[in-house]
Amino acid sequence: MIPLIWTPRFYFWDDTENGAYGVWYHLGESLLSGTVPILNPQVWSSGNYAAEGQWGTWNPLIMAIGVIVYLAPDAVIVTTSLKIAFLVVGGVGCYLLSRSFKVPPALALVAGVASPLNGFTTFFDAPSWVTGQLAWALLPYFWMLLKLAAEGRRSPFWAFLAGYLVVTIGYVAGTVAVGFVLLAVGVDALLKRRWATAWRTAAIGVALVMVAVVVYLPGVLTAAVTTRSTTAIANDDFMGVDLSGLLSSTIATAFPMMPSWWWGGFSAPAPALYIAWFLPLVAFLSWRRIRGYAPEIRDILFFAALSLMFVLLPSTVGPLRYPARFMPYLALVCVLLCVVLLSHALASHPSKLSLLGATGAIAFGVYGAWAQYPDRYMTVFVAGLLAVTAICAVWWRMRGNPLPLGKLPLASSVAIVCLGVTFGTTFLQHRTTGGSPLSNSHVPAATAVPKGVLADVRGEVLVVGDPLDYPQDESTWSRTLMANTWYLSPASVLNRYQLIGHTQYNNALCLRYLGGTCPELLGRLFERRADTGMMLVDELGIDNIQILKKSFEGNQRPAANNNYVGRQDALPIRSVPAGWRQISDDGDMALWSREVPTDSSGGLVWTSAGTTVTETGRTATEVTLRVDQVPSGGGRAALGRLPWPGYEARGARIGSPVDGFLLTVDVPEDAAGRTVSVAFTPPGWTAGVALWSVGVGGIIVWAAVDLIAGRRRRAQAEAGGAGPALAVEPLTDHSVP
Repeated sequence: MIPLIWTPRFYFWDDTENGAYGVWYHLGESLLSGTVPILNPQVWSSGNYAAEGQWGTWNPLIMAIGVIVYLAPDAVIVTTSLKIAFLVVGGVGCYLLSRSFKVPPALALVAGVASPLNGFTTFFDAPSWVTGQLAWALLPYFWMLLKLAAEGRRSPFWAFLAGYLVVTIGYVAGTVAVGFVLLAVGVDALLKRRWATAWRTAAIGVALVMVAVVVYLPGVLTAAVTTRSTTAIANDDFMGVDLSGLLSSTIATAFPMMPSWWWGGFSAPAPALYIAWFLPLVAFLSWRRIRGYAPEIRDILFFAALSLMFVLLPSTVGPLRYPARFMPYLALVCVLLCVVLLSHALASHPSKLSLLGATGAIAFGVYGAWAQYPDRYMTVFVAGLLAVTAICAVWWRMRGNPLPLGKLPLASSVAIVCLGVTFGTTFLQHRTTGGSPLSNSHVPAATAVPKGVLADVRGEVLVVGDPLDYPQDESTWSRTLMANTWYLSPASVLNRYQLIGHTQYNNALCLRYLGGTCPELLGRLFERRADTGMMLVDELGIDNIQILKKSFEGNQRPAANNNYVGRQDALPIRSVPAGWRQISDDGDMALWSREVPTDSSGGLVWTSAGTTVTETGRTATEVTLRVDQVPSGGGRAALGRLPWPGYEARGARIGSPVDGFLLTVDVPEDAAGRTVSVAFTPPGWTAGVALWSVGVGGIIVWAAVDLIAGRRRRAQAEAGGAGPALAVEPLTDHSVP
């Protein structure tokens, strides 16, 4: 709640307002109309939902969020409520995970409060990249339930369900984290020669791999035609993590070195790598006790090592970008490791040397934070002073001396100090940082505003220009929209947000990932194309063009975040072409409409010479054509949809795309009088659904057998009067409720 004091829209920022909110809204709208969105040819490069993988196609939790968002009248309130709820869910998960390692409730509470406050979750995932926040919030439950299931103490169904919800979010970092947990728990079981535990872990892992196939395989098989098609491994430090930044991760106000297109300079204007100020308390541990206890936390250590390796990856590893996105998981395991070790390996009387080591670590972090961003010396110093003071107080209490907190147990005293300073550093952090460093478009909170934009326009709409050239306020958003906010408008606009984009199509329209285009597109729309002899606007089936005039003015600076090369001179706006008329012009924006709508978007747009076909049916995923005439040697027909992998034709075959981006059917010369159907199924879908069914079905059968066997054992034990046949760990103060 603290960020809302200074920034009421803190949790409605960047990709949430431009991307995720529109996804949720459209998903809820689709579900309430009885459909699950798979493909939308009307939005072209943004419409391959199965390949994008983050539309909640297989995730009941995301579906529930979609329905809630669709029914809510205020975008900021509903989004803020959901995000705070999931921060709490993540915190409770960290608390329960800590308790599963027999951490006292007081210290587990510290972990539960501190984990969601790591810098990357606070300033990146929670405000903007919400799929990352959701995956992170659910991971602790998966870890805890997997350990219980692997040990035979809980049904495997619950561990699988938690992992399933993470994997089907479609966020790669979350799925990687699930894999790391499986490896950590499985390797620990193998090293301890607990074969049954290892087998159960492997079985749950195999089931989750089967689920992951249906989520990710369509995207992998589609990647070759998208802007994400890359196998390069390179490092330009873009959203990368280095050791100097991690060494300052105990300073709540430290701005690390992390270049990005969202901000100028080399330092991120937010504490992106902050983990927790109290990590140096590990200096108070007994190394002898750590060595003795290490086998009990081998899975934590293994997950921590894998997480550290991941965040230190090069900035680009094939389609994987921004290794900093794994920071929340590294923060989670660091906080978990700290409280577990403090609970089980604390020295009897921490020495003065250990106090020097702990305070020295803070001092070194302060120095590193100052060196990276000297202008923030005061706020960095204050954060360090708070941490040093608290560490001294904890050391004093651990030495057996009282604190002015009453007669409390050691764990409770330490927890009160940690929670109090955590509140203070969080307050200082947001007082001196403000909102997320990511971009903010100030999309209106009231959903009635975007619902009214172009509400009376019929037919397909293309926006030429970029809304980023306008003031980011309601004066703009009451007339035009950007990215996925268009899903709230009743107008059918193709300029949407794209996680992946069709390369050839994007090049033809100079389309950017938030839906803006270069102004040169207006002239290009009315030029004849080489393959078809048609104008581009006719190939696309566009019936309306909204012209953003500010984008035609000079001094268009290059900006990486909208993929535009820049232009210094003003570009004149061409006259209204024949067959079109100007509907409106307020001086900033104009709207042109066809005199006769085409109604061809997604359907038949062109045939080769001598070929005559008639469209007889059209849905989002299928088009049927009646072949009337075909010349000797066969003919071709092009449809107003992109040639995504997964299209198949009956009675003909899919040919090479016309103009590089139009789905094309090669019609055989003997097809006259027959019907040709062209249908889309996401590539790998059949195999993916089959594996999904086997994985989900297998877990359900396993859980049912386990339940029946457990009831049988209890019944036999009660009949024999000998007590439970299966030993169960008694519930103690340290066990999981």
